[in-house]
Amino acid sequence: MRERKEEKEKEEGEAKERGGRAHRAARLTRRDVEALAWLVEQRAATLPQVGRLLAQLSGEQMSTRRVRQVVARWEQLGLAERWRVWHGEPAVVCPTVQAAYMHGLVRWRRPGVGTLRHTVAVTEVRLLAAPINGQRQWICESELRRMCPKGTHLGDGGWWEPDGSAVIVEVELSPHGRRRVSEAIRSHLAARAGDVRRWARVLYVCSERTITQVEAVVAELPASDRPRVQVRALP
Repeated sequence: MRERKEEKEKEEGEAKERGGRAHRAARLTRRDVEALAWLVEQRAATLPQVGRLLAQLSGEQMSTRRVRQVVARWEQLGLAERWRVWHGEPAVVCPTVQAAYMHGLVRWRRPGVGTLRHTVAVTEVRLLAAPINGQRQWICESELRRMCPKGTHLGDGGWWEPDGSAVIVEVELSPHGRRRVSEAIRSHLAARAGDVRRWARVLYVCSERTITQVEAVVAELPASDRPRVQVRALP
């Protein structure tokens, strides 16, 4: 019995030592730092989305195995966690509070399970609409809070166009009622930045459950406002 206990303790000690060596060996690359900063802004991404992000940063495609290795390195350093939330679907990668601190955010929290699908849907919009090294500059939710007056309806993100105009994005996965959608759209259309419109356009990205409702609300807008609102199906 004593011999088995000593043998078990030895194995645990060796495993801990190997883990310590791996932790010491893990080092952040410039790409890691940029990817983690991006993820802190978005708060979560699926593993395939992380792969596409890394490909945008490096300019080359990465195998699923390589993406998992990169994420494992972040996990070793305490900068990310993998959630296996939905059966049969890819894991979700969430940066940790430590990663947020590393990028200067002292008030940050990861998304809850109830809002996780919405979070990764916004991440998908960013990857498609404002890719790394593209002409558009993404506006994350935290930046929207700094830009807009307190009490203003906030979108889920947005981007700056090369000409300096801005687009606000709403991702609508669950029906919220026509009145609420109408109030949000009208608030965005009326927003001002000094003497000019805050948002040149409003983009609604909708699930199958919400697209008909949002299109109906847009159809009721004044004819002069309708061209500024675009409704698209979630990719």
